[in-house]
Amino acid sequence: MEELAQLGVRTFLRIGTTGAIQPHINVGDVLITTASVRLDGASRHFAPLEYPAVANFECTTALYNAAKAKGIKPYVGVTASSDTFYPGQERYDTYSGKVYRDYQGLLKQWQDLNVMNYEMESSTLFTMCSALGLRAGMVAGVIVNRTQQEIPNEATMKQTEEKAVSVVIAAAQALLS
Repeated sequence: MEELAQLGVRTFLRIGTTGAIQPHINVGDVLITTASVRLDGASRHFAPLEYPAVANFECTTALYNAAKAKGIKPYVGVTASSDTFYPGQERYDTYSGKVYRDYQGLLKQWQDLNVMNYEMESSTLFTMCSALGLRAGMVAGVIVNRTQQEIPNEATMKQTEEKAVSVVIAAAQALLS
């Protein structure tokens, strides 16, 4: 992102896949992140931990409007953004089977705090862009619901990714006009 900003890019839209942690969010749903729980280390290189990882309002609005225009009812809210896929997201299906004490119970805590999902990039993206005066937004397609499964279905994953990409393309067009 640093190099792109040096070249004049001022808006960054992340498209990704995610694992939902709320039971009512289904595989195939689209999530738009307004803010991220900073479970990463990289964002601390741009601002202290007290600085919030928040999406740009214009980007979030464009993503929301694009989804609605496509007949998609997105979930909008907070994401937990971790550096790691396994221990940082309290996954026990690892080589070691271990999740260290600091991360045990976090899944339930984030569920209780109405966090929608886990992913791995948004907190750094939002912190960096906000601190540098750039715009950022994020949309993610749900490929698993962690309360029900851990392994995504290949066909559903492809459809979900295509849906998320279509939302970002429409949002980018709106932001450029």
